[in-house]
Formats: sequence, structure tokens, C-alpha cells
Amino acid sequence: MENRRCSLEVQGTGHVLSLLRRSTAKTAAFSVGMRRSHRARKSTRLFSTVANPETNEYKVNLLTLPLPELETLIKSWDYPAFRARQINNWIFKQGVSDIDDMTDLPLKLRTLLRERAIVGSLHLEVEQISRDGTKKRAYKLHDGQMIESVLMPYTDGRRTACISSQAGCAMGCVFCATGQMGFARQLTSDEIFEQVATFHHELKGKNERLSNVVMMGMGEPLANYRNVIAAIRRMNNELGIGQRKITLSTVGVVPNIRKLMDEDIQIRLALSLHCATDEERSSLLPANRRYGGLDELMTTIREYIEVKKMRVTFEWALIEGENDSRDVARTLGHLLKRHGIRPDMAHVNLIPLNPTGGYVGSPSGRNNVERFVDVLQNEFGISATPRMRRGIDIDAGCGQLKSAVKKKEDREKEGVSELLQFAVDPGLPSVGVYEDEDEIELPPGVDASIDKGLSHGSIVGFSIDEGFVDLDIEDDDDDFENPTFEDDIELAEAERLINLVKGTTLAMPRPTAPAEASDEADSRIEKVKPTSITDDEAVRKAKRRRKKLLKQLKAIQKLTELDGERQAANKG
Repeated sequence: MENRRCSLEVQGTGHVLSLLRRSTAKTAAFSVGMRRSHRARKSTRLFSTVANPETNEYKVNLLTLPLPELETLIKSWDYPAFRARQINNWIFKQGVSDIDDMTDLPLKLRTLLRERAIVGSLHLEVEQISRDGTKKRAYKLHDGQMIESVLMPYTDGRRTACISSQAGCAMGCVFCATGQMGFARQLTSDEIFEQVATFHHELKGKNERLSNVVMMGMGEPLANYRNVIAAIRRMNNELGIGQRKITLSTVGVVPNIRKLMDEDIQIRLALSLHCATDEERSSLLPANRRYGGLDELMTTIREYIEVKKMRVTFEWALIEGENDSRDVARTLGHLLKRHGIRPDMAHVNLIPLNPTGGYVGSPSGRNNVERFVDVLQNEFGISATPRMRRGIDIDAGCGQLKSAVKKKEDREKEGVSELLQFAVDPGLPSVGVYEDEDEIELPPGVDASIDKGLSHGSIVGFSIDEGFVDLDIEDDDDDFENPTFEDDIELAEAERLINLVKGTTLAMPRPTAPAEASDEADSRIEKVKPTSITDDEAVRKAKRRRKKLLKQLKAIQKLTELDGERQAANKG
């Protein structure tokens, strides 16, 4: 299935509707760019659309479509504009995503919306939920790129969304999982806005509201300035999230901090500082040199505070033995004082380091954190608070979930490669156990004919088609070195299948085992009495269990060991 994105300019809504009807792409996403001209022609608008692979038609994304554009679309379908406001109310005020539940709309309009519209287009790849209620999501975009969003609930009723502004990041911060993966592309304003709108919409459905947004997810927001600012304006205007409830975090992109001073928005600014000397900061955050170092950055921050009359937060990831001592705290206090930043206009947010595979540092201990806070508050009058750790039992840190998903995909690819190598190696046995599995759907062109003389458990020769390999690895808990079994029945079934292969491998002498071990294995198998299963659901469950057991790499490993013994015996 091919994903692509394109930009098309059309005149008039009729062209959009025609395009919606005759789309031929299987999966795609595109924006129909609209503009006004000084010449006389029909006004045009922005329609954010995605393609439905089932109906093969483009659909309008109602979750990112601004109300004026929705009104234009509804009127083009010969319905009054107030119907657009009804739709908007259902989605953003009542949290409804099923078009059939929009009961005050005419049936014909609901049918039309089902055919030509959807509510949200982000594909949820993975979701993790922490014990503290934090939700971490990895979304796959139309081009295969992956981004992360987090929803953090607090006991005081706040609901804060942490969202991404880029796929990857070019800043290269060595302790950050996103910085370690590199930059892929900018997110569009729709892709940024939809992350927030999705959480807003879901919370409305539970009579809750999204109260805060922090742009501290994947990417550097000020490196995607135009799209980020456009999305922030929509969060405020369309979702009702107050500007001062939106925080933008930056590593210190000085030119765009200056540009932000001139914007007519009052969002909060957080600076990822982490070090108080140029040498140390440049080693952890390579972007420090790129934007002129700490003197240029801190001078710009002082000017920002003077213009905006707003307090700035300085983020400080505490790393054990690196930047968490009393002396380092004093260096930070002197840095702010030297650049004329008033203590009452600065707040230091102390962040426990999220460990990543690409950085050896570890989070600071409680005593070091308390001493750091004590120096800033008592010696410099600067407020400092340790950030509450959220989602610590899941991959809640920036970029961690995407990294985990990518590692899993890489392991699956490696597993397929190893399995194929095993299958084509002439030195390895090409036998297996035939499983009567009627639930598997074979793709077109694959020969599904089976020798009628075979029965479940028969030993057969086999070959593996490279295009039809599926390891079906579902989680990270599978231990192929020391597999665990839910009960004695599963263990006995695994041993039975291995013993079947042992006893029928071509020219393979059966290895002798101690009598006690053999008797013990036989006794374990004898404990499992054959039963007749007539319930269809029980049959399917038994087949799934059998299929999972057959996929255990332990069995493949034992086959390899047995073949080695056979080759050694033949040579002897």
C-alpha cells in the first residue's frame, strides 16, 4: 500500500467534490491549497483530506477542518451553513466521533458525511498507559513517519497534552531519544493541531477538558516556526485553550525567539538550558554553538522577558555527577544574575533524566536534587521545583516509545532473515510438523493444495516463501532462550511436537538420554489425556495456542542441535 502526499490548487468547491468522488489512490493524504486572487474568480478554501482504502475515495478530515471551511463545504452540498456549526459542536463540544450519533443532522447529510468525511486521520500505532494514568501514543503518519503524543492527568483536575512538532529532531541533544534518532521532516500545522484536537475530543466525550498543552514532544518547535504558530493559534481560537496554558519549549533557536517577541500571542516560553557554561552545554546540546552560545542566548531571553512581561522557565535535566552539584547550582545562579534576568521572572524546572539506550547518564538522587533547589532558592532567590515524574513505568520520555517500536520492527525483520536463512541452508533439516489450521488466509497466487493423506501432526518436508513469513511477535515479554508456558498442557504439547520431529528426521540417530530424564518426560506427557473438543470457540483457542507453540524459536534451536548431532554421527 503506497502512501504519498501532494498539494493541488483548484478553483471552486465543485472541483474538490469531483476529486472526492473520483480518487484512485489507495492511501494518501493531501491538502487542497486555496488562495484568493486580485482577478475575479471564485474564492477558494483549504480542505484537509485523507483517502479511505476501503472505498478508494478521498475523505474530508473534520477534526482539522476549520469551521469557515466546513461551512463552505456544507453549503456546496446544498445544506445551510448552520449544519456545519452543528457538526462542529458534536465533535468539539460533545466529543462525538460517530457520525450516526449526530442525531440533529438530516439522515441524508449523515449519509453524505459517512461517505465523504472522517473524524481524525492519525493512525494509532501503539498506546501505553501508566499506573498514574499517563497515556503515551505513537502515531504513524501518511508517509510512514512516526510521532508521539502524551496525555498527563493530574489530581488537581488538569489534563495536559505533550505534543510533537517534528518527526525526529535535528538539534542532536545527546541525552534525548529523539535527538539520537535524527531529523526526518517538519510536521504540518494540521498534524500538530490534530494531536491536540484528538485529546480534546476524547476528553469532551468523558465530560472532561484539555486544560494545558506543552510543546515538549518530538522536535524543536521553533525550527518549525510557521506551522507551530499556526497550530497554536488554532488551539486557542478553536479549542478554547488559553494562550498562557500553552508552553513552547526550545533548545534556544535565537532568531526565532526574537521573532516570537513580535507575535501577538502570550504563550509561555521554556528554555532547555541544562548547563551553565558554553563548554558543557555545547557537549550536551550541539545547537548551543550554532546559535551563538550562552551569552547570545541569555541576552535574548532577557529581552524577551522585558518585551513580553512574562516569566521564563529554565529546564534543567539533572544528571547524576554531571550537573547536579551545589557548585553547578551556583554557576547557574550567577549566569542568570550576570545577564540581568530578575529572580522573580525566572523559574528553574528540575527534570529527572529519562535514561535512554544512547546515553550512559543516570538521574540524580533525591539528596542532590534537594541541595540544588536549596542553593537556587536561598542563595539567589530563584524559584526551583523538581518536576513530577509522569509515566515512568512506560516509555513516556520524548522519543522513547518511537525508539521502542522501531527496535521491535528491526527485531522482527532480523527474525525473518534468520528464519529464511535457516530454511534455505542445505545443512539444516527441511522437515516440520503439519498443522491443520483453517484460520490462515493465504494471499492470491499461493498454492493452498494439501495432500489429503496428511493429518494434524504429520511430519512433512517444507520450504519458506520470503513474501509469506510472519513471526507474529506481539510483545517484548517473549523469552526465546528460556520460554515460559502457561500450564503443563502447553509444555507437554511443545515436548510432543519436538519429539515427533526427533523421531522422524531423515538419517538422524535419536540421541540417548539418561533413563531418569526420559522417564520423567514420558510421565509428563502421559499426564495429558487426549480430549475431544466440540465447541467451535474452544477449537479456535486450541489452534491459536498450538500455532504459538510452533513458533517458539526454542524448537528451531533444538532442531538445529539435532541436525548437528546427525551430521556428527554420519561423519563418525
